[in-house]
Amino acid sequence: MLQNNRLKDRRLQFIRTHQEAFDVEPTFPLPLFEEAILEIEGRCGIESSCKVEGSRLLAGRFDVGNAIRKSWPKSLTYTFRFLDKIDNRLGVRINRDSFEQFAAAHIGSHKIMDNTIGIHLGSKQEDSSVMLYIHLDREEDPEELVRTAIALDGGYYSDELTQVLIRDTIVIGFELFFDGRSHVELFPTAPAQPGSLGNRGKYLTPYVQKYCSQKVNYIFRGSYFLMASFSKAYATPVLWFYFHNVKDIPKCFSFNSLGDRVYDFCQSQSCITMAAVAVTEPELEKSRLENFCFYYDQADACQPYPDFDFS
Repeated sequence: MLQNNRLKDRRLQFIRTHQEAFDVEPTFPLPLFEEAILEIEGRCGIESSCKVEGSRLLAGRFDVGNAIRKSWPKSLTYTFRFLDKIDNRLGVRINRDSFEQFAAAHIGSHKIMDNTIGIHLGSKQEDSSVMLYIHLDREEDPEELVRTAIALDGGYYSDELTQVLIRDTIVIGFELFFDGRSHVELFPTAPAQPGSLGNRGKYLTPYVQKYCSQKVNYIFRGSYFLMASFSKAYATPVLWFYFHNVKDIPKCFSFNSLGDRVYDFCQSQSCITMAAVAVTEPELEKSRLENFCFYYDQADACQPYPDFDFS
């Protein structure tokens, strides 16, 4: 019990340190998110992030890091409790239909590992959102899960891209904004070293080699793995380059002054198991990144999750 309490206290410490570094006010729903992460038993992590938009920094972004453990559908319990508390806030209107329909359709699926939650605070309350992530078993075929998500969101993808999505998706995300907007995101994944993420990457890797620039492929080869984000909500996919060693990031990216500030802070922190830069391909053509997100994952036990091979 004492060890479990220490892990939970560390989760709060990660959030508070990030808040103080980037002057994030503890506004709604951050206190509710902190309550929710204290309900999670066992190991987990906190993924903090900063969204850089030129000279503007949005740093109130926190997600529960995935511990890759089989807890579905039990993990829905704290998720729905968290959503219910947010729904009770005056002036907040979140549309949970797509997530609830997906969960109901696949409540008994052995292909889902767990689901996790996050919050992204916007400059205005209506631009803030709740993030809900469904983590899939990397050894299982995700086709029926992905097709359900595509049908619920109403997006259109070419036959070639659809094959990438139904074979290599490892996370399905639901973003629920506080003004009632919502959309689904599909995250196919490919490791730089084939085979290190189970069966994932056999379709995304040749797709990236065929359609993406030399720079994208160069960074991909220098990363731990690449995750792409597709949604009908945006025309250009977002590319997430993950790194085990934070110090490898400057070998692949140059940032503007805000990005340098975020990176300098990140490399001074402890318990980081993974870091990522999320950016569109057109943005990568700039000499310095101006519009991107910087993510870093901290494990409450200060050890890499055992399901990842960081060798």
